[in-house]
Amino acid sequence: MPQQTRQTAFKVWISDLVNNHITKQEGEWEPSYVLIKDKKISRVNLIANVVMKYNNEEKTYSNITLDDGSSQIRIKVWREDTKLLENLEIGDIVLVIGKPREYNSEIYIAPEIIKKIENPSWMKVRKSELEKEYGKPTETKKELPPEQPSSSLIVKEEKIVDTPTESDRQKILNLIEKNTTDEGAELTKIFEESNLDEQRINQLIQDLIREGEVFEQKPGKLRII
Repeated sequence: MPQQTRQTAFKVWISDLVNNHITKQEGEWEPSYVLIKDKKISRVNLIANVVMKYNNEEKTYSNITLDDGSSQIRIKVWREDTKLLENLEIGDIVLVIGKPREYNSEIYIAPEIIKKIENPSWMKVRKSELEKEYGKPTETKKELPPEQPSSSLIVKEEKIVDTPTESDRQKILNLIEKNTTDEGAELTKIFEESNLDEQRINQLIQDLIREGEVFEQKPGKLRII
């Protein structure tokens, strides 16, 4: 199985993301992307202000709304991954690395890394970088659609369409990292320790390989890229 490379996390204006759409490629190893200035962008690197925060009553779904001065976008998480947003408040400046996803014509971000930034000067630095790379944003302050009611049915439907059970995905990544030796992490240990069914594990691992998150170092041995 060929080694996969992690997709570059591009610095972009939020407006360029939300005014586009997700292109889903046919190839088995090709990730979905947003086309911005001739770049096929599958991962993004954003610095922006938190302007809104939402949690459903069941505490199984959470999102924050980010604003970088060009437009707004939501960062969405489910179940155990809601911990990623626990310590964030309105007014915080954050760095987010994640993947664009689309549901009901809304582009949002499934985060991989979220880090609070204490120095507000980084917002000015990022604005300067983006203006140099792309010019000033052409459209600003596109309104987001209203938040959907917080029913488990809606959360389940959205997860299936875009990034189902992100918590299971993170569990597999954590187990691979935990069990990695010089030869990689044994697939048998992932099956033993995950408490997930075999079909689900295989699906997650194939998704991670396809997205360039992990590769099969040797038959039955996985390693995070």
